[in-house]
Amino acid sequence: MKAVILAGGSGTRLRTASDRTPKPMLPLFGKPAMEHSIRLLKKHGVKDILVALSYRAKEIMDYFGDGSKWRVKINYSLEEKPIGTAGAVKRAQSGLDETFIVVAGDIVTDLNLSVAVEFHRRSSAMATVLLHEVQDPSDFGVVAAEPDGRVTRYVEKPPPDGIFSSKISTGIYILEPDVLGSIPYEQPCDFGREVFPRLLHNMDPVYACELPGYWCDVGNMIQYRAVHFDALMGKLDMEIGGKEVEKGVYVEKDALVHRSVQLIAPLFIGSGAEVRRNAALGELSVIGADALIDEAAIVERSIIGSGAFIGRASNVSDCVIASGYHLADNDTAHNRLVFDLHDRAHEPDADIELLEDLPIADRRIKV
Repeated sequence: MKAVILAGGSGTRLRTASDRTPKPMLPLFGKPAMEHSIRLLKKHGVKDILVALSYRAKEIMDYFGDGSKWRVKINYSLEEKPIGTAGAVKRAQSGLDETFIVVAGDIVTDLNLSVAVEFHRRSSAMATVLLHEVQDPSDFGVVAAEPDGRVTRYVEKPPPDGIFSSKISTGIYILEPDVLGSIPYEQPCDFGREVFPRLLHNMDPVYACELPGYWCDVGNMIQYRAVHFDALMGKLDMEIGGKEVEKGVYVEKDALVHRSVQLIAPLFIGSGAEVRRNAALGELSVIGADALIDEAAIVERSIIGSGAFIGRASNVSDCVIASGYHLADNDTAHNRLVFDLHDRAHEPDADIELLEDLPIADRRIKV
C-alpha cells in the first residue's frame, strides 16, 4: 500500500517557529515531526511514501532522502505554489492505482492504521475519513455519520452556530483511486471543502472510522508542547528515543549530566546536551540536542530548543524556548513563548497563557 504525506504548508499558525524550521521538520524529541509519521506508516506495513512539498522543500528532502534510512521508499512531489490538499494528491495520480492513505503533515497520532484499512475494505468505501472527538471542532472538518459509519454530512470549519457534531476529520484518509476523478488537475482543490462534499452529493460511499488512540493537530505551540508532555506521560505511543536511565528519564547518547543534577521524571535530554552542576530538571522537561543548562539553573514543564543556553541560576518554567536562544544568568522565564534570539524582555504570548490549563501537577523543584 502507498501513502501520501501532505507536507507543503508553511505553518502560519506556528508563526516564528516555522520561519526558522519547516513545519514537518519541527523537532519532537530530537526527531522531525514527519519522521514520526513515517515510522507510524512503516509500522503498519506502508513503505511506499510520496511526500507533497512546497515550502522550504529542499531542507526536508535533504534530511529524508530516499527513505532508505527508515527502510521505506520516499518520492517527492514539488509544488511551486500550494494547490490544496486534494490538488497535491491529484498530482501523484499516475502512481496511485490501488487503495492508498493520505496523512496530513501537521498531525501526531498513534491510531491503528491497519484497523482503519480493514474497516475501509469491509465497508466497500470509496473514501474513509478517520475521526477524532474534540471539545472545539470549529477549526476542523466536522463529520456526521450513521451507526455503520456511512457519512451523511461533512462541513469544513463551520461557523459556531453551524457546528453539528464534536467528531472531526483527523486529516487521515483512506482512498480508492476513483476519488481522484473528482479532483481537477493542477487547480487548487481541498478534500474537506470540495472533494468530500462532492462525493456525498453524488451519493458515493464515504465512511467514517473512529478509533481509540491519540491524535493531535500540531497547529500552534501550545499543542506542540502538549504532544511532548503527552508522550512523556504515556498518553501517546511514540518512540521517545534515548536510553531510559531510570524510570521515565530518557537520555540520548553524548549527553552530559553532572551527578549532582536533580532529575524528576518524566523528562528527556537530547544528544550532546549538557546539564551542569547543581542544576535541576523537573517533570516534563525536554532538553534539545546540544543545549546547555548551566550551573544551578532550574527547568521544568518546558521545551528547550536545540543549541539553546539557559544561564547559571536561571529559572525556566512552563515555556517553549527557541533553538539557539540564550537566557541570561539569574534570569527568569515563566509561561513564555520565546523565539527572538535578541529579545530579552520575555514578552508573554497570548496563546501561551492557555498552557496553565493543562492537567499537569504543579510540582516545583527546590535546590
